[in-house]
Amino acid sequence: MLKALLHDIWQNNYKAYGAPRLRLALANLNLYHGTNRIRRLMQEAGIYSVISRRSNKPTTTVEYKQRPNLIRHLPEANAWSMDITYLKLSNGQWVYLASVLELQTRKILAPSNKYHDG
Repeated sequence: MLKALLHDIWQNNYKAYGAPRLRLALANLNLYHGTNRIRRLMQEAGIYSVISRRSNKPTTTVEYKQRPNLIRHLPEANAWSMDITYLKLSNGQWVYLASVLELQTRKILAPSNKYHDG
């Protein structure tokens, strides 16, 4: 009886349910069984999920030689770094913060914030 019920739930959910979801579906019907028992019954009934987990996560590959950091070894270089960051306020508005950082002294030279219309 339990195998037939598992098969019906599995069939009605596009054959996408595995043992954990079938256990939850049975719990909604006040039938409480362990995941291992449901796995065993699924195997006996030939029930399997058609959805599988992705085994390989995507990786980033760089096809070109990395550019050297020209100012890393020049502590006396007068170089600046700039950044623009968007911030969402609690009222839902967006503000952008633009800043210029002097790398030698690690001080922000010119911060500016403006409301973003849009």
